[in-house]
Amino acid sequence: MKIRKYLAGDISEGLQRIKKELGPDAIILQTRPVRRKGLRGYFTPRQLEIIAALDTNREEKAGLGEALTQVLVEDKRTEKMKEELLELKSMVSRLTESSPPRTDFPFPADGAVIKKPIMYWRRYLEHQDLDAVLLHELLSEIEKETAGPGRVSQTVVAQLLQTKTVRRLRCDATKKYRTQIFVGPTGVGKTTTLAKLAARFALDEQERVGLLTIDHYRIGAVDQLRTYAEIMDLPLEVVYSPRDLVKAMLRLEGCERILVDTAGRATGNTEQMEELSGYIELLQPADIYLVISATTRQQDIRLITECFNRLKYNRLIVTKLDEAAVYGAVLNSIYYTNLPLAYLTNGQRVPEDLKLVNEAELAGLLWGVS
Repeated sequence: MKIRKYLAGDISEGLQRIKKELGPDAIILQTRPVRRKGLRGYFTPRQLEIIAALDTNREEKAGLGEALTQVLVEDKRTEKMKEELLELKSMVSRLTESSPPRTDFPFPADGAVIKKPIMYWRRYLEHQDLDAVLLHELLSEIEKETAGPGRVSQTVVAQLLQTKTVRRLRCDATKKYRTQIFVGPTGVGKTTTLAKLAARFALDEQERVGLLTIDHYRIGAVDQLRTYAEIMDLPLEVVYSPRDLVKAMLRLEGCERILVDTAGRATGNTEQMEELSGYIELLQPADIYLVISATTRQQDIRLITECFNRLKYNRLIVTKLDEAAVYGAVLNSIYYTNLPLAYLTNGQRVPEDLKLVNEAELAGLLWGVS
């Protein structure tokens, strides 16, 4: 039996080297993140250490565990390795053992080798309501990289999926313009999200924040926002026509940030969309957030993103994660629009239930990792 240790930048690079040196019949025994030796290692990204083996004699399979133990015992950094193995085990456990909230999709046992791993993960991501084209892209890439008769563990497939998902995600909550407008379908939580952000900017970051609403269609919409404005002691302007908009913006001239609430629009109502577009043209330049609920199906997300295109939105917010059983809507929204996600919300509390996330955390949502 041949046992080799490899250092690689990621799992894809490692698999290529293993296939080249040991062939397609090699199996992965163990992976763990490690730092390079010396002081410089603390300032450079971690590498992935992979221990792989090629079974040259089928009768030796029973002694595979002893062979791995021998490799580990001979390593001079055994104690440090144990700590890092615990770290890796924790990561793998979150990715491959813990089932997503409120789903009953069966996860394989830790360390299991799936006979058809690509089929398994296809079923899982379909269960997450991931777009079919995106799903095909992800799994086709992994199929090519893991092609051959060799077995691939659930951990390797999960790591590949995680890496490729992260590359397709974009997160950016950077303020570009003073005016920030919130648009989207009815019932997605635009007003509550605006209030959460107003509290964060005004109370936590000590900005001068002004509120403006052109949502005079929904019963109680103005009263809801006025209540938030009074609690946070923020100026509020209510606009009933585009003609009033210029005067309202002048009254908010001293504000560093103006948050604009809009009425929810049905995707098929062209007249309402054109009316809202007229307001937004007068408010430019602006950061325009398209707000989508995490409970929205992939077909509806595609329709929403296309219909709201005329409003020239440039950022995304996904709400109501606490009401969703699966999280494909997050990745689908970014995939359909090719725009960055700014915020996630996961509850009704103002301002607590608002999250800034990075790409790795977003990818983890698909596996139910918080």
